[in-house]
Amino acid sequence: MAMDPANLKEEFTKQLADANEKISKAEAELIRLREYRTKLQGGLETIGIITGEEPVPEVASPPTEGEDAPASDAPPVVEG
Repeated sequence: MAMDPANLKEEFTKQLADANEKISKAEAELIRLREYRTKLQGGLETIGIITGEEPVPEVASPPTEGEDAPASDAPPVVEG
């Protein structure tokens, strides 16, 4: 059963809107997690200052797209 172009276009438009919504939510969650990481690092630095400990070396955070992530020539994997 082949779908006609109008139905395909409508279905693809719905899927695109859904994908964009999921991306927006994921980006917001990523921002929230980065802020949380920064607060935790600040807390560790504060504890170090209070206790007179040596500064804790900063744990390298994994690069993500938009930061220093290596460019990939591979197409993104889409799970359905």
